[in-house]
Amino acid sequence: MSKLGCLIWRYLFESADKKRLAKQVQDLSDLRIVKDIAYLPDGDQGHLLDIYELPNLPADAPVMVNIHGGGLFASYKEVNANFNYEWARLGYRTVSTSYRRIPETTLWHQIADVMAALSYLAAHANGLRLNLNRCYLSGDSAGALLSLFALALTKSDPLRTAFGIADTDIRFRAAGLFSIMLDTQRKDLMRAISNMVTCADDRGKPYEPYLLDPSLLVAAPLPPLFLVTSAEDLIQKDTLKLDGLLTAAGHAHELLNFPKGNERQLIHVFSVSYPMYPESRQVFDGMSEYLPTH
Repeated sequence: MSKLGCLIWRYLFESADKKRLAKQVQDLSDLRIVKDIAYLPDGDQGHLLDIYELPNLPADAPVMVNIHGGGLFASYKEVNANFNYEWARLGYRTVSTSYRRIPETTLWHQIADVMAALSYLAAHANGLRLNLNRCYLSGDSAGALLSLFALALTKSDPLRTAFGIADTDIRFRAAGLFSIMLDTQRKDLMRAISNMVTCADDRGKPYEPYLLDPSLLVAAPLPPLFLVTSAEDLIQKDTLKLDGLLTAAGHAHELLNFPKGNERQLIHVFSVSYPMYPESRQVFDGMSEYLPTH
């Protein structure tokens, strides 16, 4: 796909999200919100993060870091605002981070952006009142893919060496991955981005195989994972593939796989886009029970 084609896809994706978010405006007077903290000082919109929390939240409250989706080519952190408000209301000091997007950049740089955001959080943990001893990660779709990279990189010295990325000094106790986009060399509608995931600079590098086949990350140490998908998820097979790989590798995890919805469509990342659904509340409840046990 050409860069122009990618930008057209971005416009379509983001237009749909803007319409959805315009219908989901809510009263936020119960939350303390700090927006657009620069985790890299270059003025790039992809290098900003937000923090949401309840007023008077204790310093030892758990932390939820969230990485948004968008097929690697669309959206910034604002697309997941309603999802993150809910984690904040559940008592988590919630961090929502952006990253640069294809075609302006490539997957390696997006991974580096996420790791830079985590390094910033670790370096400023005291000032931001982040309890790194109770730190969890969540991501949806492409954000779940970036989360999987971050989880593996934070726990594997050899993998960080292969990627040429420094340690972040953050260790996540567990993570939630929603409708993960596991494969980057796709055969479905998303195949349009396959040739933009890497560039000439990645050829022959020790990390290149992971960019082309992220399922290789399952060989690295990983924290316990809470997986969510549904029968109406257009890339459900990616989550089911990850579930099988995690089982074969002996990684602790739990899968919440919803059947076709009776009263509403449980579409791709439904619990992130529509956190008010009763089924979405099941996701929050299930993940809230799962995370503290690890």
